[in-house]
Amino acid sequence: MTWAIQMRVCLIVALASLAAVRAADSGPRPKEGFPSQQAEPGLTFGKQDEFGVAKTILFSAGPDHIIADAREWSRRGVRAFFLNYVARDWSSDIWARDRKPWTIGESDETFQKAKQANEICRRIGSETFLKIAFDHPFEWFNDVAWQQAYHNFKQFALFARQAGCTGIALDIEYVGEQYAFDWQGYDYDGYTRKDLVRKVRERMTRVMQVLYDEFPNMVFLTFPEEGLSLGSHIHAAWIEEAARRNAPGGVHYCTEYTYIRPNIRYMFGHAWACNELFHRILSERARKYWVERCSIAAGVWPFGADHSSSHAPQMSCEEFRHAFAASLMMSRRYNWLYSHNSREVLIGRKLDQVKAPVDPRGYHRVMAERDVVTTPKYVALARELRAMKLKDYAKDVGLILLPRLLGPRDVPVVQLAPTAHYSASEQRAFWDTVLAYFHGEEVNFQRRFGTQTHWMLIGPFANKGATFTGHHAVYPPERSIDLGGEYDGVDGKVRWIAHRQDGPRASVDLTQLFKPTEYVCAYALCHVTSPRRMDVRIRLGTNDAGKMWLGGKLVFDYPYEGSAFLDRDVIPVTLPKGTTPILLKISNGALNWGFVFRITDAEGRAIESLRFSVPAGP
Repeated sequence: MTWAIQMRVCLIVALASLAAVRAADSGPRPKEGFPSQQAEPGLTFGKQDEFGVAKTILFSAGPDHIIADAREWSRRGVRAFFLNYVARDWSSDIWARDRKPWTIGESDETFQKAKQANEICRRIGSETFLKIAFDHPFEWFNDVAWQQAYHNFKQFALFARQAGCTGIALDIEYVGEQYAFDWQGYDYDGYTRKDLVRKVRERMTRVMQVLYDEFPNMVFLTFPEEGLSLGSHIHAAWIEEAARRNAPGGVHYCTEYTYIRPNIRYMFGHAWACNELFHRILSERARKYWVERCSIAAGVWPFGADHSSSHAPQMSCEEFRHAFAASLMMSRRYNWLYSHNSREVLIGRKLDQVKAPVDPRGYHRVMAERDVVTTPKYVALARELRAMKLKDYAKDVGLILLPRLLGPRDVPVVQLAPTAHYSASEQRAFWDTVLAYFHGEEVNFQRRFGTQTHWMLIGPFANKGATFTGHHAVYPPERSIDLGGEYDGVDGKVRWIAHRQDGPRASVDLTQLFKPTEYVCAYALCHVTSPRRMDVRIRLGTNDAGKMWLGGKLVFDYPYEGSAFLDRDVIPVTLPKGTTPILLKISNGALNWGFVFRITDAEGRAIESLRFSVPAGP
C-alpha cells in the first residue's frame, strides 16, 4: 500500500481475534470470529434531546451536484457538503478551474456555480466547506515556492468567503509520505529533524494566518488523523493559530478510523484518543481553545471499504445503524459520510451498483431518521466526550490508549488496545518514546522496543490474487529448513540470505530486500534461546498476511490484508528452556510489505534474558 492508502486502511479496519489474542488490528476481513468489533447487543435507539445532534456533511459534491440535489439530500438527513471539484490541490489556481484563468470573482464560471449552490444551501439551512487537498509534496525550505502557495491559499479563502461557503476543509492525506521523518526527500543537509519540525509549523501557521486574514469567521475542518507524525504538527499549528485569534468557527477534526466501526465502545474510544493526542501536543492556550470551540467529527462509510464503481457494504444495515448513531453522539457539531463512487446510491439512484445482497433503502432510513443510542450509560459518556475534557476513559470503554508504530516505516500512531497487555509504566514509556520522536529527537525504536531485526530470509514465492493463494500454499521452507536449499521462486531460483539490520527501525521492510514485491510471500527464520521455561508474549505485526511456527508448530495464522503495527497481534506461548526456531511467513498483496516482531512479558516489557540468533547459512 502507498503511505496514504495504508493510513486510510489501517484507520478503517476491524479489531479482532484469530488464533492469537489481538492487541490491535488492521485490514478488511470477514465479520465472523471478530466479536470485539461487532455491534454491541442490547442497545436502545431513539431521539435524545439532552444534547444537539451533529449536522451531517457529505464527502463530497461539486457545485452542479449540490444545485441539483441539495434539497433531496436535506430530506435524507444530509445538511452540509464538502464542496469538491473546485480547488483540488494546494498548488491550484482556483480561478483557472473554468479554464479561463483571466476571469476572477463574479465573472468566473466556477465561482458563479459555487455561489448558486451556496444560495440554495442557505435557503434550506445547509452548509458548504470548500475542500482543498494536499496532492503535491511541499518544499518546506523553498521560500520562493511558498510565496506562490500562500497566494493560492489567499485566493481559496477569498473564493470561499465571497461565494458564501461556511468555511474551508483541508484534506492533508495524499502527501502522507512527507509526514515521516525518513521520507526520501529529506536529506538533512544543513538542517535537523527539529529544524524540519519548526519549518513545517512555521509554514502551516502562515497558511492559517492567510486563510483567517481573508475569511476570519470561517469554520475550519481538517482530516484525516495523522498519528504522531509531521501531519499532526500541521494540525497542531492550525489549532494554535486559531487559538491565538480566538477564531469563532473553531477547528473540527474529521476522523476516518470510524469509517466502518459498528461497536460504540471503539467509536467513543477513538474520540478519547483524538482528544488525548491534542491535549498532549498543544500549548495551554490552544488546549483551552480546543475544549471550548473545537470538536471531533466522526466519518462513517456506509458502502465501504470498496473503491470500485460497485459496492459491497462492509457493515450490515444494523451495524451501520450502530456506527451512525455513535458518530452523531461523539460529534458535537458535525459528523460526515464518505461516499467514494457511491454518492448516487446514497441519494437513492443507481441502486443496482450495490452488489451485496442488501437493500440500500435500509441505510437510507438510518441516515434520515438520525437516531442515537439512548442507553443511559452511553448518553452520559457521549456528554462527557463532547465536553473535550482530559480524562481517562479506560474503565468506560474497556480499552487503553497506546501510541504504536505503523510499519514498515515505523511512524507512531495512537491506537486503542486491550487493558491486559501493558502495565501502566509501560504505557507511560510508550508515550515518552513516541513524543520524543514527534518533537524531532532521534529515537532508536529497535533498541527501545527490543524488536528482532536479524533474520535468515528466503523468497519471493508467488502469492497470486486477492485470496492470498501463496499464504495458503505450502512452500519448501514449511516442510523442512535447509539453509543450503535452492527452490523455484517467482523470478527464478531463490536461496536463504542473511539480513542484519542495525539501524533504529523496529520493522523489517521486505520491499527493500526482494524483487518483485507485490503478490508474493517470503519466509524469515531466527532462533531464540531461553535460560529457562517461561511464559511469554510474542508480539507480531505483518503487512499483509502472516503465519508463525514456533519449534515447528504453527501457532499463528492471519490470512488477511493488514498493516504491520507494532504489537498488532499478541500471542501467548510457552518457551522451553534452550534454543527454539521461529519461522515467519509474510504474504503481500500490493505495495508495502514487511513485519515487526518482538517477545515480551505479559506487561509488554522486553525480556533481557532472551537471546536471539540467526542460524549460519551454508
